[in-house]
Amino acid sequence: MALSAKAPGSYTVKSGDTLGAIAEKYDTTVGAILKANPQISNPNQISVGQQIKLPGASGGTGGASPQPSQPKPPPKKPPPKKPAPAKDKDDDKDSKAARKLVFPLWKKPTASWKDGPRYFGCPRSGGRKHGGVDLYAPFGSKIRAIADGVIIRPPYFFYDGTNALEVFHPGVGVVRYGEISSSKRVNVRAGQKVKCGEHIAYVGLLDSLGMSMIHFELFGERARGQALTQMSGPYRRHPALKNPTPLIDKLHRLTFK
Repeated sequence: MALSAKAPGSYTVKSGDTLGAIAEKYDTTVGAILKANPQISNPNQISVGQQIKLPGASGGTGGASPQPSQPKPPPKKPPPKKPAPAKDKDDDKDSKAARKLVFPLWKKPTASWKDGPRYFGCPRSGGRKHGGVDLYAPFGSKIRAIADGVIIRPPYFFYDGTNALEVFHPGVGVVRYGEISSSKRVNVRAGQKVKCGEHIAYVGLLDSLGMSMIHFELFGERARGQALTQMSGPYRRHPALKNPTPLIDKLHRLTFK
């Protein structure tokens, strides 16, 4: 039989009604109706004329009122961004310094400085050891300052018809640019400041060997202003002498990468 609502939010049972049919008509379930009507002890026994409250009804006419829509949950906030790790001051200094370093030649050397007679520590006559690395390049090639610095000692006689130039590079050390040309010279003086990459000398030519190169030596800062060539020790050099190979490797990588 047809179903009809007697009052807002309620329904009057008619002959032939079942809770299942009522639930289907009003888009609910038997369980929901039973929950809204605790007086119904047996869902299979309802009486004609019995008033049944429709679940979710809150008023209105013509049967059950629609259930109120659930409010949308607020949008999830994105997780807070983790603060970037603080830069180590030393790392920052290193990165800035790396941008102000350059290989002493404008072109790559013609041979490796890690083998042959060119490497640091290579045996020399008289029992001494090679106190630097040799960077082979054509005679007269330009030589530049590897970093900002100040001239400690202008060109002076060094070896076999060539000169040497000493420059203090803060944060790097004292560099002796050896076996530079004695005939082609750049006018520099002691105390003069030089910039990274500035032209400071030319590649020299060894008279007896007919070979051209830079003999590159590196010393700690405490050697500044002191005699770099000495008569004692395996290298016959100031005790602050360092192996320049790692520095040359770095300069080569930064310049020619």
